[in-house]
Amino acid sequence: MKTLQIKDLILYEDDRIIVFNKPTGITSEKDNAPGGVSLFDMAKKYCPQVMLCHRLDKETSGVILAAKSEDDYRTFSIMFQKREIHKEYHAIVEGVRKFENTMINFPLTKKGTFRAVVDKKEGKRAETIVDTIEHFKHYTLIKAQPISGRFHQIRAHLTAVGCPLVGDVLYGGKPFFLSQVKRKYNPNKDEEESPIMGRAALHSYSLKFEYPEGKEFIVNAPYPKDFETTLKLLRKFDFIN
Repeated sequence: MKTLQIKDLILYEDDRIIVFNKPTGITSEKDNAPGGVSLFDMAKKYCPQVMLCHRLDKETSGVILAAKSEDDYRTFSIMFQKREIHKEYHAIVEGVRKFENTMINFPLTKKGTFRAVVDKKEGKRAETIVDTIEHFKHYTLIKAQPISGRFHQIRAHLTAVGCPLVGDVLYGGKPFFLSQVKRKYNPNKDEEESPIMGRAALHSYSLKFEYPEGKEFIVNAPYPKDFETTLKLLRKFDFIN
């Protein structure tokens, strides 16, 4: 198996920023677990002064912006706080949903260490705009644009409207198996079927913003293998006649 190389994760680089395509399964920031791997640690070896301007959950893949100086880190961090950096996520959700510029605005609060829940009394304002990209017989590919930046916002919001992310067990989603959509599927009797998508099907697809000088910047991150494979199987076996 090929060793993960930081250069393979770079989507864009100039004298001010580096944009990475984070794989699923590694943390954004330093991982204190024994043998843990983080994008931050890998990036530091490549560019010692680099600083990540935001983060993604360990399971979530996709675009992460990093700055090469303290001044640029401060500039882009403020832009994130002011919502001047447009973030677009793609997700595969359970059920057939036809979203069209749909605003989900349930207030959220963090419950314990690992989960967010809707709390209309004490929750903090949270807004996500959702659109359907493609739908199948039993699943839907959507894009989600978080206006606010609450903990697990997209995952909690989609669960709140009845369509949890595929594979997002923490929020009620189920792993995706080929046998769920392929007729007459005959698994190997000696082996337990493995899920095609066993983690939350969420991908940070793009970032769009204006450089302080006014130059527009946009970068897209290709889907990881498990996400792309799931879509190919849905298009083949779960298509709508």
